Amino acid sequence: MPRPSKYISPDTLGGHIRAARESLQLSLAEVADGHYSTSLLSQIERNRLDPSPESLRFLAERLKLPLEDLEILARRHRNANIEDNHYKSYEELRVEVFQHLANKEYRHALTILKDLHFSHIPDAQRWRLAALRGHAYFEQRKFLEAQQDFMYALNELHEGEDVPDGQQQELLLLHLHLAGTHRELQRLESAQEQYQFALQLINEKTPFGQVAETHWGLALLGSAKANILHNDTDRCAKYRDALLRQSLEYAETARFLYHSMGDQLQAATVTCEIAHIEKALGEIEKARMHLEKVLSTWSSAYDASPDKPRPQDEANVISAAACSLAAIEMEDSHYDAALHYVEIALEAGKQSYKLRRANAYSMRGRILEAINAKNPEAEESFRQATLELADTHRIGARIGAHVRLGHHLLKIGKIAESEQELEQARHLSDLVSASAPAVSMEDVTLP
Repeated sequence: MPRPSKYISPDTLGGHIRAARESLQLSLAEVADGHYSTSLLSQIERNRLDPSPESLRFLAERLKLPLEDLEILARRHRNANIEDNHYKSYEELRVEVFQHLANKEYRHALTILKDLHFSHIPDAQRWRLAALRGHAYFEQRKFLEAQQDFMYALNELHEGEDVPDGQQQELLLLHLHLAGTHRELQRLESAQEQYQFALQLINEKTPFGQVAETHWGLALLGSAKANILHNDTDRCAKYRDALLRQSLEYAETARFLYHSMGDQLQAATVTCEIAHIEKALGEIEKARMHLEKVLSTWSSAYDASPDKPRPQDEANVISAAACSLAAIEMEDSHYDAALHYVEIALEAGKQSYKLRRANAYSMRGRILEAINAKNPEAEESFRQATLELADTHRIGARIGAHVRLGHHLLKIGKIAESEQELEQARHLSDLVSASAPAVSMEDVTLP
């Protein structure tokens, strides 16, 4: 039994030709009349073949159709094919880049996308490719470029426009990455808004990894907000405590999810943040216990083979845990223990990220300053922290490094140099002043 013919709209070239043939009650063979094969005419009717001018003229005569009408439909058909091929080429590009990002080949992905002109890309694909390029920049810590691409992607998603179900996870990641970018650039209110959008997109189909990333991001954001609050009023202290408690809940949820996924490294990284929040809440022994466990767990394999380089993320966890333990010991005036931990942080930081090395140098400077403010090694450590971050987009960390160096220089009587560092911090702060931190309370001050 022959299959029924697939419906072809009469508004298309092929459908118009088929409708005319059927209205005249002619078979394909009768129309062809020995001049063309029935197979060729069938392909034209199904819009699978672009007819030549001669065959178009022949069909107009045989089917008593105005040639001009067929030529208009033929041009539309050709343009549609060009657009379809254009779309397919960019879709193949998107899939290729997505795979590079999944494989953590961020430089390769960026090389492919760097010189894209989004105005040349079909509308439906612009936001998706812009989000992917922003992702590549984000993973390379190029937050200013990432922010530009993420904002462009959101602008291309016109208000009220529905995103297909198959693209919901891409949209969630766009909001998460933009939130993380805002957080790194100290645009805390903007980051909060994006995390809220991400929370609204989470449902039963959302992968655990994206749910965990959302909660972890909210924990980091809440902690950052709490850190800029000045505890000089009861109202402000209560607000800060509430922010930290909520951040702790988000962080514990993220850690649980990472454990459930079997991602122990990410769980350990979140544990370091949990310890940081516990320390801010005054729960020092809890923080110490968590950090010692992380350090012991992730240092054991390294101690067994010290000549083998550690993966960057493992070194990051070790450095973070050791640096936080150094801070706890320093505040207890256990300076020898603090220096021991900070040396571990610095050694692991050599195989980790610039931010981690900067934090370790800054902590070393604080410890040496506490022992003897005039120790030249303290100033050297604070300066090294600013140098590590100098070519990065980590605006908040850079501000903090310059402020610490400026305060140290003031303590040791280098007034002019202190002013230079504090002025640099103010300059960096001005870069993000349009969306400066987010706590709408008159008691909030920068440290």
